[in-house]
Amino acid sequence: MRRVPVFSPLLLILLTSLMISCVSTKKYDELAFQKRQLEAEKSKLTQEVTSKDAMISTLREKETMLTQRESELASTKSQLAALQESQKDLMRKYDELLSQSNEVLDNASQEKAALSEELSAKQQELDQKERELRFLEMKLQSQEENLVTLQEDVRVRERKLLELTEELNARDSMMKMLRASIDDALRGFSDADLTVSEFNGKVYVSLSQNLLFAKGSNVIDQQGLNAIRKLANVLKDNPEIQINVEGHTDSDGSPAKNWDLSVTRATSVVKALTGAGLDPGQVTASGRGLYYPKVPNDTEDNKAINRRTEIILSPNLDALYSLLE
Repeated sequence: MRRVPVFSPLLLILLTSLMISCVSTKKYDELAFQKRQLEAEKSKLTQEVTSKDAMISTLREKETMLTQRESELASTKSQLAALQESQKDLMRKYDELLSQSNEVLDNASQEKAALSEELSAKQQELDQKERELRFLEMKLQSQEENLVTLQEDVRVRERKLLELTEELNARDSMMKMLRASIDDALRGFSDADLTVSEFNGKVYVSLSQNLLFAKGSNVIDQQGLNAIRKLANVLKDNPEIQINVEGHTDSDGSPAKNWDLSVTRATSVVKALTGAGLDPGQVTASGRGLYYPKVPNDTEDNKAINRRTEIILSPNLDALYSLLE
């Protein structure tokens, strides 16, 4: 008959404890490795994850207690059962904590993804704002350059305006002096036959038909020729003056004949002026006929006023036009 080896209770306890200890140590090592991985991830989590660290720290303390109790199991069987139950309880709690930690990690991953997406959107918005800012800076720089150009242009225009004003004042003074000279030269003629006026920088010398021509004629009378020569003597000293001679009639007769008469009378006056020494390039002849009356042609007195020759004296504005350009 084969003899069955007999193991003492103490030896059974030691073997059981050794087996439990090996299994527990391996499990503990695995848990410790997982814990280190979790701790590496939990360093990146929010304050909620940090709060879980305290619970894991408590678990580690309990695991330390478990190690101490396992060493005590070597001396008593009753303590072994309690330690085993305690270990099961700790493992259950650890699983719960692990599950909670995984859930926290999942939530944190979702939050991290959401934050990353929000950060990407904010970065795109920031990039757009930076592009807009660069565009505005370039636009501002262009506007500043344009402003400098405009300021220089304004200074040039101000200089031209000053020169133009001075030129206008000089020409205005010249025309006033010219009118005064004409007034002196033609002082002996009556106001009904000859008037001198100034308007918009021009001098108007108006000669009546009675002073210049017989009715329907374009031949200048001697008295009128005398007046024209006196005027020419004054104008010869002002070669820059532009002279326009306009012939005017009343409404009697046909418009065509009146127009022809106004033109031939203006031409006769131009010939008299150039014959007295004026430059022909300085003088222009034009006829207005009955179409530019001073007063309505409704009375004989008014018709007499409208039958006239006007000599319009204008300053040469070429210099002013060059300034405007």
